[in-house]
Amino acid sequence: MQVFTRRASESDCEVLKLLESEARASLDQFRGGSRLADEINLIGVNWSQQLSEVSTVTFVAGSNDVVMGYLLARIARVKSGNIATIEQVFVTKDARNLGIGDALVSTTIAWAKSGSLVALDAYALPGDRETKNLFERSGLVARLITVSTDLKN
Repeated sequence: MQVFTRRASESDCEVLKLLESEARASLDQFRGGSRLADEINLIGVNWSQQLSEVSTVTFVAGSNDVVMGYLLARIARVKSGNIATIEQVFVTKDARNLGIGDALVSTTIAWAKSGSLVALDAYALPGDRETKNLFERSGLVARLITVSTDLKN
């Protein structure tokens, strides 16, 4: 099976909306998932606008011209230069273990290097071994662990 990756385009907006919805629904199974959903805005019907933002990049990947996953990274300025943070990465359940996630992360690393970014960060929720393993296979390792308690109760 041949996997493709490319920068997302206007023609991908509908599939991105569906994949993001599927990704959001899966967050509840992990500790911290609902909080992460609160902190990262749902793009939903605004993918067209999102794709035009210069501070982000979105890649899609799949096989046989079918998009099966996406990755969104946001660029930020820090003292040492620009960094990118992978805020969303998702591959539909039926397409996992086909190399689509690896292709998305590899493409993002190449993009970050070509843009002279100084670092690439990513989010992985506690218990989400698939995402943690995906990042670690690509050389992204933990540098910070955030702990929290819910004060509503």
